[in-house]
Amino acid sequence: KNKKPPLPNLAIAIGNLQERQIGTIEKQSSHMWWIQRATTAYLLLIAFQILLLSTKAFTLPKFSTGNQRLDSTSPLHLEKMNMRTSAHLKRVARDYAWRRIRNSHHPTTRAMFIASSSSYSSSSSSLYHSRIRVPFALHASYSSSASMDGKFTTKEEEEEKEVELWRKTQRDLLALEEERGQAYTTYERLVRRLYMTNLFSPVKMGLRNIEMLHRALGSPMDDPNITIIHVAGTNGKGSVSLKIAKSLELAGHKVGLFVSPHVASFRERMQVNSQIMSEEDVVSLLPKVFTACEDHGIPATFFEITTALAFLHFANSNASVVVLETGLGGRLDATNVVKSPSISIITSIGLEHTRILGDTIELIALEKGGIIKEGRPVLVGPNAPHGVLRQCAQEKGASGYYTVEDILGVDEAMGEGDKLTLGTKVLHDYDKENARISKAALLILQQQQQNGETTNDDITFQRRHIGPVTEEQIEEGTSHRPPCRFEEIEVKKDNKSITVILDVAHNPQALEHLVSKLESSYPSKIKRFVVGFSSDKDLAVCGQLVLSSVPGPLNLHIVEASHPRAANLESIIDAEPRLRESNFDQADRSITAQVEYALELAAEKDEVLVVCGSVFLMAEAREALGYNEPRDSDCISEVAGSNLKHGQENFGTSDNEKAAMKAASKASSILSK
Repeated sequence: KNKKPPLPNLAIAIGNLQERQIGTIEKQSSHMWWIQRATTAYLLLIAFQILLLSTKAFTLPKFSTGNQRLDSTSPLHLEKMNMRTSAHLKRVARDYAWRRIRNSHHPTTRAMFIASSSSYSSSSSSLYHSRIRVPFALHASYSSSASMDGKFTTKEEEEEKEVELWRKTQRDLLALEEERGQAYTTYERLVRRLYMTNLFSPVKMGLRNIEMLHRALGSPMDDPNITIIHVAGTNGKGSVSLKIAKSLELAGHKVGLFVSPHVASFRERMQVNSQIMSEEDVVSLLPKVFTACEDHGIPATFFEITTALAFLHFANSNASVVVLETGLGGRLDATNVVKSPSISIITSIGLEHTRILGDTIELIALEKGGIIKEGRPVLVGPNAPHGVLRQCAQEKGASGYYTVEDILGVDEAMGEGDKLTLGTKVLHDYDKENARISKAALLILQQQQQNGETTNDDITFQRRHIGPVTEEQIEEGTSHRPPCRFEEIEVKKDNKSITVILDVAHNPQALEHLVSKLESSYPSKIKRFVVGFSSDKDLAVCGQLVLSSVPGPLNLHIVEASHPRAANLESIIDAEPRLRESNFDQADRSITAQVEYALELAAEKDEVLVVCGSVFLMAEAREALGYNEPRDSDCISEVAGSNLKHGQENFGTSDNEKAAMKAASKASSILSK
């Protein structure tokens, strides 16, 4: 009676057989390949019939490395939590290949998916379950509900199933949160539910969901009395959005600002006149968004629901100006539901999210250019392919295409004084560049006349144009920086004042600018770093860049954020062996411990302390430095990565991950032949 039934081992054995076949498929002769494929499909069909007789709670992830249910205290869970980067990439490649198999229309490949769909779920989802303690049986029920009947469905039927799955997910999550409701406030319960929205259903890029949701909520952003400023770009869009919002706030406007991601609290994403959204407003408005999704059958994602929540908040606050920062790209981003922005701004174009936006600067530029609207002006920053974007603006019928130089002229002062150097490489000071983009946008807003304009659907808008903004207001407004963008503070320690820099430089390009900015601002001071990164970044290069700015590894403190995407200490150290001599504590991996230790050493040696890397470590670091600001509770933080399963903020672009995607794509293409 105490022995475990052999069924899971059978499923794992069959799954491992399939993996070995995929790995050696190119070496097989054609006829042997078809024999093995047919045999595998037949075995999986038999296993499927057997598994139907077993309980759903015993279903295992297809590519899991173990044969037991994940538990937050089990050895298997601990092993997965300390997974190396190579294992992560292998899992990413397998998941990607399996999604390709699942979406294939080839009969044999489709049969393989149908046979094993009841036992499949991505191992990354399993990891989320172990971290946020969602019952495994609940996840298994969603994994089993994919396409078990084996019938080919129409697009409409698939959409109906998608909506029903979304509703089932929401009902079960709501029941789960209510079951635990005694320990949570209403705000915590709602935000937890929001974060877990993406957990069981795939995200489809597009505007269909947000368009339906916006209409269901009364189209608040179609109000002709609201001036909308839409900002996209690879770098700088958050800074430009903030600078414009602060300048217009100083000029007397009531300004709504929507940005992402947040640093310490989810409510930072939605601000009115620099005040973040209150918990009471979230409790009042978020249920309305959930209800609209439920009533109208809208399988909205985390980012779409958050965008709709921001729209409602701005409308209820009677904001006269709304500044929207895109989440990913532009053309298919949820913020692009706005029909007639007063101006569209593209700050810069670089290689990012290449799996989604395209693998060239030109393709990415076209995606960002999707926010350009007919009859509306567009402003483009200096680091962008102007030929591509100018043609895009012409095709869309934009009222004008402007560069910063067109509005402000060539800045003679922006020469050597605004350039940073890193070895032989010359870099620009992006904050000054972002300030010029913001100033140019404000001048365009003041100059344009917006009476009697018509949108694409023949709705006439009498949008209010921006009144005068003084030069002093513009200078003060554009001097602001977002949190943790070379944020300089003074901290007292043992009666000594320590300069602390906080910056979310989390990839090689951003770290290059941070290192050069530090050398330019504090040339004679020794630096001490507290650093941590996301697992999808080039950890080796990041480690080398940080090491290049300190006397030795002892001036570095390596930390690990408590987030699903955070790289663990072992991964960071393995990527750059010299970091083995740095400061870290495997027993106490808390960020607070290393920040406090670094402060002591910086005070003793008169050094500048730099806290940098992933945004996921900043909330705890800021608290350790004495910041008194709203911060999400632990019960929210533990699910804060759930929305990133397929969310608009989680698409890896590191070279290693792209190589893994390429290898997985090749394997899946062989299977589909």
